[in-house]
Amino acid sequence: MKHHRAGLPATVAALLLLGPLSACSVGDAGPAPAGSPAVAAHVAPSRPAAAVHVYFYSSQGLERVSRPYRGPDPVGAALRQLAQGPDTAERARGLISYAPHLPAVVTARGTDSAQAFAPAGYWASRPAMRQLVCTAADAVSAAEATSPHVVKVTVHRTAKTGTATGVCTP
Repeated sequence: MKHHRAGLPATVAALLLLGPLSACSVGDAGPAPAGSPAVAAHVAPSRPAAAVHVYFYSSQGLERVSRPYRGPDPVGAALRQLAQGPDTAERARGLISYAPHLPAVVTARGTDSAQAFAPAGYWASRPAMRQLVCTAADAVSAAEATSPHVVKVTVHRTAKTGTATGVCTP
C-alpha cells in the first residue's frame, strides 16, 4: 500500500505562516501593561472551607445549613451540631430537627463511606436517620473532597445489634 504525502509540505508551510497569527490574542499594539506580580495562593492543609453542614427539616423537606467551624474533626463537629438542633435564627426560619440531643459518633471513614454509631433516638424516626446520614455524608465528603451523594453511611445501634446503610438523597 502506498501513502501519498504530496499535500504534507503545503500543510506544514500554511501552519508555519498562519500559526503565529492565531496562536495568541495579543493585537498589533502589543500587550497591555501588567499589574502586580503573581503571588502564590496559600492553601490550608486542613479543610477548604471553614464550615460544616448540618441537615434540618423545613416545610420544604430536608435542608442543608452551614455552620462556621475550624478544627481537626469536621465530621465529629457536624454530628455534635446536629444533636444540638437548629439555633434561634434557624428555628425562626421554620427549621426543626427529629434527631435526639445525643450525638452519633463516626468511628471510621473512607473517601466514599462512613461507619457511625447512633443512639436509639435515631432509630425511632426515619427523618432523624435521614438527618444523620446526610450530615455524616456531607462532612465526610467535605473532608475527603468527594460528593456527599456517593458517600455510603452505615449506622450501627449503640444499645442493640443491627445496622442500617444509606446514602444522602435530600
